Amino acid sequence: MGKLLSFITRVSIVLTVFLIPLAVSPWTFEAFEFPKQYLLIFLVFLGTLAWFAKMVLVEREVHVKRTPLDLPILLFVFFALLSSVFSADLWSSLFGYYGRFSDGIFGILASALLYFLITNTIQRPASLVRPFLISVGLAVGIGYLSLFGVLSHISELWPLVQQVGFNPVSGSLEGFAVFLAFLVSFLAFLSVRPEIRQLPFVGNLLLLVSGFGILLLIDMQEAWVILLFGLLLALLAGLFHRSLTGHQIRLRRLWLPFVLLLLTVILLFSSARLPQMGQQFQRESVLSKEISWGIASDTVKENGKNLLLGSGPGTFAVDFSQWRPAELNMTPQWQARFDRAGSHFAELLATLGILGFLSYLGLLFWFFLVSLLFLKDRKNFPFVLGVAVLFLGQALYYQTTVLQVAFWLFLALAAISWELPPKEFRFSLRGFPEFKVAAQALLLFFLFGFGAALFFGAKVFAADMNYLASQNTKSTSSVIKIDVALEASRLNPWQAEYKIYLSRLYLQRALTELRKSEGARSQEQISQDVQLSIAYTRGDTLGVKEIVGATELSPKRVASWETLGAVYRDITFASGALDWAIRSFEAALSLEPANPVLYTEVGKLYVTKEEFLKARERLEKAVELKPDFVPPRFQLALLREKEGDSAKALLELRELVLTYPLDTESAFQLGRMLYNAGEVEEAILQFQGVLKLAPNHSNALFALGVALEKQGRVEEAVAQFEKVLQLNPGNVDVQERLQGLRE
Repeated sequence: MGKLLSFITRVSIVLTVFLIPLAVSPWTFEAFEFPKQYLLIFLVFLGTLAWFAKMVLVEREVHVKRTPLDLPILLFVFFALLSSVFSADLWSSLFGYYGRFSDGIFGILASALLYFLITNTIQRPASLVRPFLISVGLAVGIGYLSLFGVLSHISELWPLVQQVGFNPVSGSLEGFAVFLAFLVSFLAFLSVRPEIRQLPFVGNLLLLVSGFGILLLIDMQEAWVILLFGLLLALLAGLFHRSLTGHQIRLRRLWLPFVLLLLTVILLFSSARLPQMGQQFQRESVLSKEISWGIASDTVKENGKNLLLGSGPGTFAVDFSQWRPAELNMTPQWQARFDRAGSHFAELLATLGILGFLSYLGLLFWFFLVSLLFLKDRKNFPFVLGVAVLFLGQALYYQTTVLQVAFWLFLALAAISWELPPKEFRFSLRGFPEFKVAAQALLLFFLFGFGAALFFGAKVFAADMNYLASQNTKSTSSVIKIDVALEASRLNPWQAEYKIYLSRLYLQRALTELRKSEGARSQEQISQDVQLSIAYTRGDTLGVKEIVGATELSPKRVASWETLGAVYRDITFASGALDWAIRSFEAALSLEPANPVLYTEVGKLYVTKEEFLKARERLEKAVELKPDFVPPRFQLALLREKEGDSAKALLELRELVLTYPLDTESAFQLGRMLYNAGEVEEAILQFQGVLKLAPNHSNALFALGVALEKQGRVEEAVAQFEKVLQLNPGNVDVQERLQGLRE
């Protein structure tokens, strides 16, 4: 039994380091981080359970090897757990922010457990480095096949590979580049010290050159900086090792890292590039380091809790919304809601506070300090170098699951390679029957807990499969989409993302039904769908079923309140809906005060409510936040018309259309104002201009028909009204107007 349990532990560790770089799931909506985190948590917890079971059931003794990093790691995990307890978004702290996942507390616990599993059960680092490098080699090969279009032939079987630059390591080429910078640095050192062999020399060389080749294709500046640092460390480590140990090192072994270093310097500091290669790949939008650190600083300054413990693991999206600078509105990224910082360290400060941030830095400082004490031991060189390169990567980029696993793996392998005199915590269960029973009860509890977690994990996985199926179904039936989405929410009722999606589906179906003719629509269906749309965002009890809404699950999530506001905005025919829409959008604004879109939405609602002073205040704030944002300026012109100053409104709208001639709504409203001002000919030209940009613009077609009718051009007017009727079958007003013109 002991051999079986040891086998399970070792296999779970090997599978962790081998499968995670390769793991992707075409069956779930989130194809990259979700399956990797799922595997990490499942395999590490399985290995931990088998390790503990062996000690309790076979050895009758609890024994844990002690390393110099144990206390710093436990301290960091403790502060992360404490931060989760006081999190701004509990569910994101537990499972990680949706689409991200690697920032949740379960992922942090699994990473720390991986370290302890490796240091307590693995004696030879090569037994893990080898499968890790083989896995990465396969990932690099898949990356090449994708970059050069080979995988497109199987895209029908696996639509995921249609993405340009698909790679299993990361959902983005930039994340892949950061990882490859670490990999090439590590392999470069192995070429300097070939006696520290992890793969055959030819295998190391092939993987190194292949990784560097993809770096050339991706061409990411941060990756070149990381690689430059890593190659310098590799060269210096080889030279210093000679001076410290007296071992001879042949200078010809340095040619490969030296050539790579020279190429890296050229690519980093000059404009030399492979022609057009880097431009064909879709680039990831990453928050700048400056803004990331600014948001982190503002977060910890907000209150004492944030100063010490941050906003909670997995909640950087909350911090970003609250503290995003207005200057971001003047960049191409202004509409993005970033759920990750541009630097892992900045994210740690924001989400774990000073205590979590300093404990993590303390862990790294202590690691490097202890490593310096064992510089003469050549065995720890490659792993210390790997941790150092990953350390820089965390400063320049955010953390992905593969980078996370690589970091904790190399920490553990470095600790093993120190080969310190064995120190263990031992507690025998043989002489203490009561402790033996307690340990067995604890093991039984862990076993049931693991089974429950496995069952829950299967439901979570199936939920995301249903979420994907609902969005990808080829059926046009809203009933099928909703039924599949309901299954996703039933399987994982703690995911606000599913609630928001369901709310939008119900609202869409209600609005579709409402657009039908009065005799054909079902008022009961509309009423029921509207209630459900509200319930899945705000929460409600419908019949005997209580629905927990997205705003209840994640009250600090802007998208939840924005969706609720949109639902009420689109059903303003219902009593009290207008006030609820304003309250919901105002709640979203309190969470994201630098968002001009939200100010515009609130301003439009106040216009509808005829509270013009409040409307002007909100719309002018939107313009202040983003002067080149057309909708609030457009709404201000309409507001001036409602206030009775039509001449000024017309002047403002003319200026707006001249500045932004491609904005069809502004151009249409200008035509309408011109028509009302009696300038029919100019109005016709304006409507015709709108139709050149948007041939199926129903309002412009109808308005053009009215203007043509005003000039007595009946046949031309009839032609326009017929086009409107084709776009809006059954429109009674258009039918009556056509009938009148034909008579």
